[in-house]
Amino acid sequence: MLLLDGIILGLIAGFATRGRLGNLAHAKLKGEFVILGVLLFQLSVPRFTVLLGLTGSLPLILWLVSMATLVALALVNWRSAGMALAALGILLNILAIGFNGAMPVSPEEIARLYPGVTPRFDLLHEPVNEQTRLTGLTDVIAIPGPPWHKGIASLGDFFLTIGAGLYVFVGMHEESSDV
Repeated sequence: MLLLDGIILGLIAGFATRGRLGNLAHAKLKGEFVILGVLLFQLSVPRFTVLLGLTGSLPLILWLVSMATLVALALVNWRSAGMALAALGILLNILAIGFNGAMPVSPEEIARLYPGVTPRFDLLHEPVNEQTRLTGLTDVIAIPGPPWHKGIASLGDFFLTIGAGLYVFVGMHEESSDV
């Protein structure tokens, strides 16, 4: 949800400063179809691990490889506004997940945002506890708001969100270089 917030805020700021949505059509990323494919893969991993009964480290390895692919693609596009920040955000999340075997999520923040709800974790998420490494990089930042929007994020999520918003904002102001 936070990534979508960044994109929406980039659009709002772009429109507010007379940027044009049509200019985004000219914004090209190297490997943009690979990026879309990897993002779709990431959305499907949790569901397919359950459907296929996958356990152990294979789903985690696939997830980390897909995230590393996104970092590489963002770095290939480092000249595009926001891509270096997006790469940093994804890399911070890779560190948190890699050092812990899943993304730790703060049970305290879950309880604060969702009183009375028993959290459910999956192969890619686990509760923060005394064994958690790099706690400051894990999902420990509560995002209050309406029920459809609130959640818990990591520092990496914020860098990724800012990067995406900056990409959209700058893209709305760049004119086509076609003559």
